[in-house]
Amino acid sequence: MNGADGQALPRLSAADYFVQTWGVLVAAYRELNARKLFWVALVLNGLVIAAMAAVGVDEKGVSVFGFDLPIPLVNTTTYPDGKLYKFIFVGLGVGVWLAWLSTILALLSTASMFPDLASGGVDTMLSKPIGRTRLFVTKFVSGLLFTAVQVTVFALLGFLVIGIRGGSWEWGLFVVVPLMVVFFSYLFSVQAVVGMITRSPIASVIVTLLFWIFVFLVDAGERFTMVGVISARLEIAGIEARMEKVEDEERKSGFTKRRDDRLETLPNWELAHDIFYAVKTALPKTSETAGLTTRALALTTEMPVDEEEQQVDEQERRRRGLFRSEFVSPRKFEAAINQEYESRNVWWVVGTSLGFVGVMLGVGVWYFRRRDF
Repeated sequence: MNGADGQALPRLSAADYFVQTWGVLVAAYRELNARKLFWVALVLNGLVIAAMAAVGVDEKGVSVFGFDLPIPLVNTTTYPDGKLYKFIFVGLGVGVWLAWLSTILALLSTASMFPDLASGGVDTMLSKPIGRTRLFVTKFVSGLLFTAVQVTVFALLGFLVIGIRGGSWEWGLFVVVPLMVVFFSYLFSVQAVVGMITRSPIASVIVTLLFWIFVFLVDAGERFTMVGVISARLEIAGIEARMEKVEDEERKSGFTKRRDDRLETLPNWELAHDIFYAVKTALPKTSETAGLTTRALALTTEMPVDEEEQQVDEQERRRRGLFRSEFVSPRKFEAAINQEYESRNVWWVVGTSLGFVGVMLGVGVWYFRRRDF
């Protein structure tokens, strides 16, 4: 590499690369730290945890701020070892706050990072000098600091509440930190590329939210068709089991027709599910990544299924709506769905999603390198 006078510039050492990269990270953190949304999110973290700490549970039942609530079967007998607090942490803390509200705040806080870089901030950065690829990737990593700091504080407060109030020091709780940072990286990669191309923070936020909605709809479609496939297969098996116990030929022929109808519709469900599953594989799995916290804390409920669960009221089986059945009990149906979700490999959930992030970063780096600043 030569300078303007034709003389070779000195090569940067590993220490120089580290100092440059560290300087960019520190500058980005200070930029995020200076924004009000950073502190707003931090305060909201505390309020969510305070709401969780306000819940009390003992052998008699549940109370909030000392006021007893008549909730049947919710006590330390049914929810031992701080399990109720873990459910609140996962359901309210991760499922609502971190996976939605906190993520939106993080997107708003980091929206101007790449538009600013493309609109003039690159001049100062490149004068260091620092390569464009490393600059883009370093800015991206520094943008993840917002989520990393916020989730770490949230996990630490949750850990203390569950330990003090629930009597269970759950170290596995901190798995939420890398999971939610990875979760945010899915959306932030889209925002970074759109911000770099459009130079507009507003456009980057809007496009990212629309993309998030699209991912949600694909996920909902995949879940819906998966439930349809499971329902059809269980229905066919249930009808065949009932046919073996029926001796009357007229009734058996009726069951045969119902089974054949199900066999006819099953391929349609399978085809629709295969399409949604293929599209979902190429996209980030936002909901399933957040759901890995439930697996990590072992909060899934084992539901023993009795193949001859005839004691369940027939009308109760018909209350499932679209996938109601008189041959399959609700418990067996839910157990089959849970088994399907738990069988999905963690590396498929996170690995393919990170592959999407890698593709987006590749696009962003390519565009950033070819631009003439």
